[in-house]
Amino acid sequence: MTAEEGDHSEQSRLLSSAADGHDSSYSACSEPGDRAAQPGEGGPPAPLSREQRLLLACLCAGSLLGGCLVALMIPFFPVEAARRGVSETVTGAVFSCFAATQLLTYPAVGRAVPRLGVTRSYSAGLLLAALSTAAFGLLPLIADTTAFIAACFVTRAVEAVATCFINTASLTVVAHRFPGRTNTAIGTIETMTGVGVSLGPAVGGGLYRLAGYGLPFYALGGLLAAAAAVTGALMPSVAPPERRAGPLWPLVRALITTGEAWLCCLVLLAVSMNWTAIDPGIGPYVLSAVGVSPSELGLFFLGATGTFCVFSLAWGRLHDRVRNTYLLVTPCLLGAAGGLLLMAPSPLLPLPPSRWLLGVGMTLKELCQGGAYIPIFSRLLMACTRGGLDSSVHTQAFVSSAFWTVFSVGNVVGPTVGGALIDRWSFPVLTTALAGFSVLAAAASGAQALRIQLALNREPVVVRETEAPP
Repeated sequence: MTAEEGDHSEQSRLLSSAADGHDSSYSACSEPGDRAAQPGEGGPPAPLSREQRLLLACLCAGSLLGGCLVALMIPFFPVEAARRGVSETVTGAVFSCFAATQLLTYPAVGRAVPRLGVTRSYSAGLLLAALSTAAFGLLPLIADTTAFIAACFVTRAVEAVATCFINTASLTVVAHRFPGRTNTAIGTIETMTGVGVSLGPAVGGGLYRLAGYGLPFYALGGLLAAAAAVTGALMPSVAPPERRAGPLWPLVRALITTGEAWLCCLVLLAVSMNWTAIDPGIGPYVLSAVGVSPSELGLFFLGATGTFCVFSLAWGRLHDRVRNTYLLVTPCLLGAAGGLLLMAPSPLLPLPPSRWLLGVGMTLKELCQGGAYIPIFSRLLMACTRGGLDSSVHTQAFVSSAFWTVFSVGNVVGPTVGGALIDRWSFPVLTTALAGFSVLAAAASGAQALRIQLALNREPVVVRETEAPP
């Protein structure tokens, strides 16, 4: 180690102490990969290597197809189910079992990925998704309605397990191979996921009109199988499989005893609930309040989701260049709260419902949600590292699964709470409650931002104190 590196390490240690240990963003930024991304300390991150570009291309392909998988059958499956005499409640349960299965599966997948191998897990997830998606196209061949419903639940659950492997392996690859560019990589992947979610209903509906129920599933299944084959052949190896998993409790202990990890979970829960809680009631409300038909509402969602896709990459690049990312997360959460208040609008605002308020609110929410959501994985990973974990693939896979587990909690709880609040009060009350939860998360994020900034502002003083004369 050079003298300069030694001084740098000592300064990082002192600043970490000044920021009270595990909650210090500066100490989090003192990891070798993350330090390279800080402004004023070596300039912007180095260009991606050929291997990194190939990895990112494989991850983007899987994210695009995974987004399509989630939303493909939205336009036509309820129609086909109704023809079989399936109630809307059961049809809704087929959709919701996807998130419930993910919630139960992510913890186990986080342990399995390092043992199977990260790239192998990713390709296996794509292949499993391909087989289950193609199988969904064969379900109308089942004559008995009860057996048809059971097969729908089983197949949809298998699709959810497949996405658990894809998503967990994807974030593990990002953590392991994109130091200093983690948020940029996540922003790129989320852009492709958003594109897939946006295209899924349109592609599914178009293929359904063209050739009936089976074609959308066969086409997507074929693309997923091709992606599995290509990634299996071309995707660079991330880390060799580790046949023996380490003990689980040290990983869990580091997660639950670190203050910043709880903050990350709070922000992630707020963001995921903002995305899913409005689903049960927004359609009926906007139809009765401002006369927006379901097809028109689809255009509103397309515009809002497009905004998220366009700005996700920019948010990722920006977060990689800011040392105190909570300075961006906090106003983004407040912006998302503002969008929620405008959508209905809230009873707190003396505004009548209107189409332009709906559009502005939805767009503002999606724009700001991306800025709050994208850096959370890297912050959670660094918080767990501060809690005493190493930078191994086991740690990265565990944090990936924890991240997606919390996100799945929001996906499961959001629609349930949303439906209950709408039944008890109204849709505007729901959006107001979600905005309040976002403001609560913003307050916690703002406190952390202030804590970190005070530690960073003391940096010159610490440097001068450590430069004692020989």
